[in-house]
Amino acid sequence: MAANKAGLRLKLENGTDLADKIDPRFLSLTLVEKRDGSADELTLSLQNADGKLAVPSAGQILSLALGWESRFDAFPVGLVDKGRFRVDEVEESGPPDQIVIRARSADLAGTYAKRRNRVWHDTTLGALISEIAARHGITARVHPDLAAQPIEALEQHNKSDMALVQDLGKRFDAVATWKDRKILILPKGGTTTAGGKSIPTITLTRQDGWNWRFIRAERGGQKGVEAQYHDGASGARKTVSQGAGDAYRLKHIYASKSSATRAAKSNLAKRLRAKSKFEYYLAVADCRLRPNQGVTLKGWSKAVSDTKWLIESVETTMADKGLRQMVRLEGA
Repeated sequence: MAANKAGLRLKLENGTDLADKIDPRFLSLTLVEKRDGSADELTLSLQNADGKLAVPSAGQILSLALGWESRFDAFPVGLVDKGRFRVDEVEESGPPDQIVIRARSADLAGTYAKRRNRVWHDTTLGALISEIAARHGITARVHPDLAAQPIEALEQHNKSDMALVQDLGKRFDAVATWKDRKILILPKGGTTTAGGKSIPTITLTRQDGWNWRFIRAERGGQKGVEAQYHDGASGARKTVSQGAGDAYRLKHIYASKSSATRAAKSNLAKRLRAKSKFEYYLAVADCRLRPNQGVTLKGWSKAVSDTKWLIESVETTMADKGLRQMVRLEGA
C-alpha cells in the first residue's frame, strides 16, 4: 500500500524546473488563494546551511503546481496548476541559515497598476472587460450570465485597470480576478466557469479535519439597502431599495434606475454573506478546492448545516512531505 506523498512542481518562466534543486533544502511552502481580487500569495522557506543556494531574484516569474504523488484514499493522484507568481521579496536569516521567498500573483503587477482616465457610455460588462484585456494583451473571460449586463456610464478617473476591474466586481457582485493572463469575471456562488464547465459543490464533515470555528453576526438592525439615482425624465433624485426593514443607504448617486437597483442588490447580497463565517482546518488537503466554490457542511449544528457556504479563501501548507489546508467560508 502506497504511503501519502505530497508533490510540487516549481518552474521559472523560461521552463527551468526548480523542484528537484530545492528538494534537499525544502522546509515549507504556504499558498493562500483568495477570491475578491486580492493577489494570491506564495511563501517558500529553504535551508541554506552551506550558503550555496542561488535563489530567484525579485521580479522573476515562478509557476506552481501542488498535489499528491501517491495516496491510498479517495483523493486523486496528480498535481493541480496554481498559476504564475512574481517574486516580490527574498529574506535571508539565521542561524540556522535559511531563505524565505515571497511571491504574489504575477498578473497583479506591471501596467495593470498604471492610473488612467477614461469614460465609457452605453456598453456592456463583457465589452468593457474585453477592451481592458486587449490593452494588456491578455484574454477576457466573462461569465455568460454577466457579459451582457449593461453599463450606461462609467468614469475611470485616475484609477488603475486593476482597481477598476475590482470595482466592477463589487458592482455586479462578482468574482473579478486577474489570473494566468486572463481577466475572470464570475458570479459569486456560480455553479459553472466562464467557459461553461460545471463547478462541483463539495461536502465536508467533522471527520475531514479538526479545529473549526463558526461565527454568526447580526450587522445591526438594517436588513435592506437603498440606492439613489438621477431620473433624467423628471430631473429628480429617486430611490430604489432591496430587502426589507430598515435600510442602509449607499453614498453614490447612480446614473439610472437599473444601475441603482443593481448596486443595491449587490450590496445586500454582500451584507447577507458577511453574517456567517466558518473556518476549518482540514486533516488532508484537496488541492482542487478553489475560492468561490460551493460547500455543504454536515455534522454540525442546524445553523451550520442549513447554511449554504462559499469558499472565501484557501490556505495550503506543505511540510514534511504532507499537505494541510485551512479553508475560510462565508454564507452564500
